[in-house]
Amino acid sequence: MTNTNLQTYLTRKEVLTRYGIGNTTLYRWMNDEDIQFPKSYSMGIRCARWKITELEEWEQQRKAAND
Repeated sequence: MTNTNLQTYLTRKEVLTRYGIGNTTLYRWMNDEDIQFPKSYSMGIRCARWKITELEEWEQQRKAAND
């Protein structure tokens, strides 16, 4: 099995590092409909991942809204 699928997803820790935020902010973003942060995917018990492509799309939308 290759790691191709794993490379398209980020862990919670990687998401926190990517945006320079803490757990509280991440969960606030996830629950705030106005922010429209991408939903996580459950990969098992206590194992959430975010698709990189969805995060990049969200970043582009945020950037466009701020321009």
